[in-house]
Amino acid sequence: MTHQSEVARVSRRSLLAFLSAAPLLPGCEWATSSPMARVARFVKPQEKWTADHLFEFLRALPPAAMLDLKRSQGLVHRDSTEKELFGPEPDARSIQDHLLWLSSNFFAYPFRDVTGHSYHDTVTWVAKKADVHKALVDTSVTFALERELHKLLFAQLWDKLTPDQRRNLLKKIDPTESIADKTAIAAMGGATAITALSGTVAFAGFTFYTTMSMTIATVASAVGVTLPFAAYTGASAVVGVLSGPVGWAIAGAAALGGAVLAGRPNVRKTTALVAQIHALKIEALRAAKVPEHEIFLA
Repeated sequence: MTHQSEVARVSRRSLLAFLSAAPLLPGCEWATSSPMARVARFVKPQEKWTADHLFEFLRALPPAAMLDLKRSQGLVHRDSTEKELFGPEPDARSIQDHLLWLSSNFFAYPFRDVTGHSYHDTVTWVAKKADVHKALVDTSVTFALERELHKLLFAQLWDKLTPDQRRNLLKKIDPTESIADKTAIAAMGGATAITALSGTVAFAGFTFYTTMSMTIATVASAVGVTLPFAAYTGASAVVGVLSGPVGWAIAGAAALGGAVLAGRPNVRKTTALVAQIHALKIEALRAAKVPEHEIFLA
């Protein structure tokens, strides 16, 4: 996997030009009634996210998305409703504080400032723990590192499937039969399968997140969990499984990191939360119909 392949990038100049022209562009839905589309302006995929970036993004989430996020983190009961949310700002701060807690040593946490702790530093820490290539960790923006973590989560989920289940998954993600040697790929371990699939349509641009959703659904089915039909419909049709609490209950079980030691930062849960935040970014970009080429380099 090279530095250039599959690394999300947007040039600062082209993105600013796109932002300024957005209200006038055909198909641009940032100013429409779509709740997630209006969040897209806060994604800023070309930047290394600060605490403020994360807060503004979380604060902009519609109540349904915030409720899913808090459910998946166990911050509210699974049967809670939007009426039990506190409001955009306190809910955003609660997610930030939860992320800080997960990624902190028990003794250091009381002395860390949630409003000043860089989100990019947290993502970089997780990426290092996950053995993302050092060149990527050192040079990538936050969005790109989050995508790399998704790819590593894909590998762990892939390893939970049998060769037959993998072949069936490959058929689902490749209805046009553009991926050759499916039987050979199905016999590979997750890390090798990523290399084999990285140059295919299954890992390209937005399609990669469809692949991730299908993989989570396949793993869920393999362990006897049926995801609700609502996960595949509405505004979350493509990444509903990724950004919903049921899907991440499955993905969280595969999240990167070893055993959790008392008082130590929880790499596994931090990874799952970072990956879910990234999924919400993708959902916002898709809802706003932001052109794929504005976000991803081939």
